[in-house]
Amino acid sequence: MRQFIFWVAGLLFVTGCQGVSYSSAAYNQKLSGWLGKSVNELYADWGTPSQILPLGDNTAEVSYYSSETQPVDNVFEPYSSEISYDAMTQQNFGLPTPPPLYYCKTSFTISNGIVTDYTFNGDDCY
Repeated sequence: MRQFIFWVAGLLFVTGCQGVSYSSAAYNQKLSGWLGKSVNELYADWGTPSQILPLGDNTAEVSYYSSETQPVDNVFEPYSSEISYDAMTQQNFGLPTPPPLYYCKTSFTISNGIVTDYTFNGDDCY
């Protein structure tokens, strides 16, 4: 019985991980088009970065943040079937409930003026 429970738990974990990578595939594909382009092209299209973090010799991480109280395309829970925050649910202790905040942080690694890598995090990356 114990082995069965571990097997089912492992299966659920693997299934959940597959869903996370699938939902971000479109944004991942969009960002992959920036690999090999110049930092000037990036700035022309994306605008002024929210943050620039020097990483070493001629290398920096350029980050863009966005946050909204309404999600892009009115998709309120784009990852609802993949991520659960039930353990973090708290009462509001009689205070007004603040509006939800949807965000996205997209970062590009720039080496010698060329985009060489990217990452993103958030629940509103499109």
